[in-house]
Amino acid sequence: LHTPLPPLSSLGLSFALSPPRAPAMPLIGLFMKATMENIEKIEFPETTDWTFDVLSGNGVDVRERVTVNAQDEVEVPNSKATANFTCKFEGSKQAATISIVTMSRKVECRDLKGQTLGVYSGGARGQLEPIALFDCRGMEPTRWYPVGPFRVTAVDGGKCFEDVDLREAQGDGWCEYDDKKDQPVGISELEFEFKVVK
Repeated sequence: LHTPLPPLSSLGLSFALSPPRAPAMPLIGLFMKATMENIEKIEFPETTDWTFDVLSGNGVDVRERVTVNAQDEVEVPNSKATANFTCKFEGSKQAATISIVTMSRKVECRDLKGQTLGVYSGGARGQLEPIALFDCRGMEPTRWYPVGPFRVTAVDGGKCFEDVDLREAQGDGWCEYDDKKDQPVGISELEFEFKVVK
């Protein structure tokens, strides 16, 4: 035989349901690959201007060639939050935002565990590598314009090229001459892809 338990309230106990947790922030990674000739690495400094076309959250409106820079911090309208870029799309109640995410202990991202952002070194042949991570709310990037400025370093302690614009690497290729090591250097077949990361 079972004796019924008294109600929790009669024992002086109470409980409350936890409020639902907010969904994890929507992170979108920018991944790239390129063919590199006598190049050790391409660096994307914190001062990089990331230039994109962005699509509104409802999938209707496009803004072309918006620039996002980690050094810019703007207040999000009707909020205490800040972002690196904000805009308002027609018919939207809230401002859409993009912020550049730096990997830290606060950011948990399984998909990028062990990856280094801000540098492309060629990695596994034919594989896309992550170069940047963005917190996107109310919009998402759809096209990247690799205008930079980026830093390119030649192999074997060769010359470092500053303020490189990689748009040429999408077409015929970016080419220079490393007079320090007496060798041609180049980047071609640049491809990129945006992916949602967790």
